[in-house]
Amino acid sequence: MNKNANVIIIGAGIVGATCAWRLAQAGARVTVFERNAPGSEASQAALGSLTFHAKAKMPSEFREMCRQSRQFFPAIIKELAEVTGERPDYRAGGQLLIAPAEDDLPILDLIYEINARLNIEVERPTPKECRLLAPGVNPNIYGSLFFPDDASVDNTALTLTIVRAAEQAGVAFKRGTVEAVESKAGRVTGVRCNSQTHSADWVIVAAGSWSGQIPGIPLLPVVPIRGQALAVATQPIRRSVTSPRGYIVPRGDGQTLIGATVEQAGFVEANTLDGLREVSAAGLEISPALGQGEFLGAWAGLRPGTPDNLPFIGPFAELPNLIAATGHFRNGILLAPITAELVRAAITGEKPLLELQPFLPNRAASLSVPEPGQTGDAHHL
Repeated sequence: MNKNANVIIIGAGIVGATCAWRLAQAGARVTVFERNAPGSEASQAALGSLTFHAKAKMPSEFREMCRQSRQFFPAIIKELAEVTGERPDYRAGGQLLIAPAEDDLPILDLIYEINARLNIEVERPTPKECRLLAPGVNPNIYGSLFFPDDASVDNTALTLTIVRAAEQAGVAFKRGTVEAVESKAGRVTGVRCNSQTHSADWVIVAAGSWSGQIPGIPLLPVVPIRGQALAVATQPIRRSVTSPRGYIVPRGDGQTLIGATVEQAGFVEANTLDGLREVSAAGLEISPALGQGEFLGAWAGLRPGTPDNLPFIGPFAELPNLIAATGHFRNGILLAPITAELVRAAITGEKPLLELQPFLPNRAASLSVPEPGQTGDAHHL
């Protein structure tokens, strides 16, 4: 990379902002275009669960990506505190997985076997140990697992703090809708935004659910997957707890977040009664005491899903200076650090931390856009 390379990033969610920060640190001149305020879409709607443990049908390459990205967080929180003076709430207390129904036990058994086989630390708490780990959890559960390496973070504070760190590193965040990516002779030359052309040596597509809608880029089958969530002003459990139907995440201000649905509803960011009923039932199943908490509000966000549930990261074969950084589905917060490292390596020519082949956007031609209901892991485990 030329030391003063001009990089344009489309999208100022946590992925785009983290890519901008790391590229500016590497010497690039970075401009980020975002149609709304930075961090206002899926990055704000997320609950901030940093789930590292292996899940059923998880490809080994993706598992390793999650593991490496999870390891970045303590250092990132420290770095942000040093650079900006702000420290987003980060909790490394592990995560409890519970089986509220007897039919849930086979799911937990499978996840235990997978992680034990991979030497990922996992425990089987007794009922008494489970109550000690999470006072306030449903006393009638049939079993549980505990993953001490899982964590959570205040995703909104994290995203906005990264934006501030990027700005201090010289990144320019500009409001505007990118109307097209422009190219000539097999390379991108810039973008058209607000009816003006902005030249660039590199363009990064980090527009979340809207990534596949931008004219001028090759095929990129990214679809919006709506997630509805809510918050209550009580905290009967002070660590993250997951079940096959939902999960709860405590925050430092005393509230508990409950999520989340997985819906194909197009580009409709709206709460529905059915969705909130599903989320409420999942939360109450985990901890009946949540029912006494004051309702603080509900929200919905659109996660960028892909047909094979893997993100698109790396250069397009047709346009090698156009880089994808999207399609992270439910793992955008977790995978932002590793994505930024991989994008920076692709542009600077450094050796990447991971083999990019499984995540390159050129696999899009072999993928079909899923029918409604097919994208996404049905289980929160």
